[in-house]
Amino acid sequence: MSNTPDIHIFAHGTEDNPREHRIATLSNDLPEACKIQEMKLKQKINGGETLTFSVPAHHPEAGFVMRGYWAVFKDLDGSFRAFVIQEETERHNQGEMVREACCEELAVVELNDEIVEDVRPRNTNVRDALNRLLEDSQWVAGTVDDLGTGSANFYYENRMSGIKKIIEEWGGEIRFRVDIEANNTITGRYVDVLAQRGRRTGKRFEYSKDLTSVERITDMKPIKTALYGRGKGEETDSGGYGRRLTFADVEWSEGDGDPVDKPKGQEWVGDPDALATWGHVNPDGTRRHRFGVYTNEQQEDAAQLLQETWEELKRQRQPEITYKMDVLDLEQVNAGEYSHEAVRLGDTVAVIDRNFAWDVQIEARVSEIERDFIAPENTRITLGNVLKDITGVVREIQDRVEEKIGRDDPIGWLRGIIDAARSEFHSQNGYVYITDEDGILITNRPRDNIDNPPDQAMQLKHGGLAIAGSRNPDGTFNWETFVLGDQVIADRINTGRIRTDNVTVGDDSGMVRISGGNVVIKGGGLEVYSTPDASDNGVMIRGNKISTNFIKNGDFDNQPSGDEAIDWRYMGTAHYNSSGRRIDIDVSPDMGPQHGVVQEFPVFNERATFQALFRCNITRGSATNRVRFYWFFYDSETGGRFDELEYVEELALYQDWHLLTRTIDFPPGTVRARLYVQAWTDGQTMDDGFEIHWVRGYYDEMVRQDQLLEYPRDLHSVQAAPEIQQFSIFITLTKDLGTETYSAGNMYFPRVFSDPGSLGRIAVVLTGVDGWSPYYNYGAYNISRSGFELKIKPRGTALSAGTELSLNGIAYRVGYLGSTGGSI
Repeated sequence: MSNTPDIHIFAHGTEDNPREHRIATLSNDLPEACKIQEMKLKQKINGGETLTFSVPAHHPEAGFVMRGYWAVFKDLDGSFRAFVIQEETERHNQGEMVREACCEELAVVELNDEIVEDVRPRNTNVRDALNRLLEDSQWVAGTVDDLGTGSANFYYENRMSGIKKIIEEWGGEIRFRVDIEANNTITGRYVDVLAQRGRRTGKRFEYSKDLTSVERITDMKPIKTALYGRGKGEETDSGGYGRRLTFADVEWSEGDGDPVDKPKGQEWVGDPDALATWGHVNPDGTRRHRFGVYTNEQQEDAAQLLQETWEELKRQRQPEITYKMDVLDLEQVNAGEYSHEAVRLGDTVAVIDRNFAWDVQIEARVSEIERDFIAPENTRITLGNVLKDITGVVREIQDRVEEKIGRDDPIGWLRGIIDAARSEFHSQNGYVYITDEDGILITNRPRDNIDNPPDQAMQLKHGGLAIAGSRNPDGTFNWETFVLGDQVIADRINTGRIRTDNVTVGDDSGMVRISGGNVVIKGGGLEVYSTPDASDNGVMIRGNKISTNFIKNGDFDNQPSGDEAIDWRYMGTAHYNSSGRRIDIDVSPDMGPQHGVVQEFPVFNERATFQALFRCNITRGSATNRVRFYWFFYDSETGGRFDELEYVEELALYQDWHLLTRTIDFPPGTVRARLYVQAWTDGQTMDDGFEIHWVRGYYDEMVRQDQLLEYPRDLHSVQAAPEIQQFSIFITLTKDLGTETYSAGNMYFPRVFSDPGSLGRIAVVLTGVDGWSPYYNYGAYNISRSGFELKIKPRGTALSAGTELSLNGIAYRVGYLGSTGGSI
């Protein structure tokens, strides 16, 4: 069975059938029914709701998805929701015609088009005001909470505007619903006014469980540091209303116990602390208020108006902080198995994400939900009205951690968790109840607290201990941790060392998943993936073989096969260098880019990062040298190429080593791609003018962007040891040099490198910085920890005795390149 609710299409009444009636049902469960391909419901507290869905346009019943018809479905709580199709369009989606519908709530559409002429409920409750507003309409008051008394005025305005006024006066939150009878007709339309939608369920969104991303948004625009107050207008002799009531004649004094000083004659009240923090800055460094206006058209008491204005200022004196989250809607997963993970509009939930600079641990209300019924992992939730920021405990612990580190005390993740748990544990109260039925029950809040019932409990009875960290939607405790006589059952255990004689790990199939499925141990091997669903090639360890990088033969350990579907294929003058395990490219003047290697590979993810390490042996200053990646993209429908992409980088003058790096997003529909790795030049003829040392492709970046911008970039590979020196060389020739290679003697590093041992060798990069550098080649030979032998070879033009040559150099310890010595 699908978790996607059926959508019932209703048509308007006719002479033969005057009632609205169902004419089609869209369903992913009913055989032969028109299937729902996309379905999203966007909800906002007191902000209306919208429904969007799509169906295949070729189905016969897709024609009923048209403007003006109604779309009705049963929500997750069993209530029927009615929407009017306002827009319907058709589009191509991967070769298939799809019909899309955008819908607004039926109540909003109907009540926006009905006018109330003159209704003035006075000193009454919200149900009476709502009944009078909805009189003679098809909508009636449904579930209405007691919100006290108030007054309102509906004068030649639509009924939806009147509902907004009711919320402003009495408070509360709106919900619309309908009833459907067995004869498939709508028999009732209801407007509910609830004191607050949602519940405090104990639901926690936690990163790595059902929270995929968190975005914190701080908005300073609504901040006010002072407010004018305006009450009811003064009645004039002609029966109208003039100037509104102010609190200018009311005086406040902090010395008398008032919140702030407010002298007589002043028509506004301000907050000095908010002024100092958020006020606009004057040229002399002082600050001036951010002013706003508070109005209560019914208030006739100046002192009460001042108090109301101050309460509103307390709400507006801080920036608005909201959290937007992408979550996995666990309630829709596995057909009710995770019903305790239900979340509704208005619920109070907790959010835990320990990947920010400070841990995000907040308690807030769900103010918006964009629920995706087809792909629950795309559900998006917005939290407003942050009720409790519990990051203070974490910050205290962080201070203690830094203090311990400053004393060189060892500390780890477990210590931090213990400190956090201890601080939170000792900050809470416990309420103890002892009965024969429950044994010993300890809760975090009193059991009779109706407004804020306990959501954590510990129970001890008949030789066992049970612990609950939340409540189920039905109000019962969610017992998940048990300590019994012969076993401990828990959803998660944080601990240090475990010592045991026997360990059984994994499910019945012998599979072990670590960190949400990114690490899998099975079949005598270890697999590590960059995606939780293991959709990439990842790293495989089988016996004594470890493989990574989805590019085949990326290090050129084997001579390319010549078949790009299996391995590399040569292009142009590219050929294999078996001694160096690399690709060499012969160059000639004005040669194009069709020189290099090409390979095809299947595409598993939407984004990949490619890297190729080149060496350019052309040092003449006037040469323009380029390297590039070129991709062809193929789809699954025709198997043909449908798009391509090029990325080119030009090498700096005299640059020899170059790491080409590019991250791309594969076009939608790509199932395989062809990668070209190429080089070309405007320089002279030269055998082996370019070298390609390796090519890599990852479905996740292996180095940070700031590291890629540094040079030499290969220093930051996973094998590199972070040790680097730079130096300058100045030489005055003591004799004329012809065309032979000459030794300029031994050059010494500023300091001796540490022994690289098994980590690799010392690498040297030289760059000519004088006017003669285009006319000679240079290279480092016999590289050791302390220095190297410098050799020079003129390029066609002899160098005379007395010529001064200048070079800059970088030497570093590296894991995979070895020395840069070679023929010049």
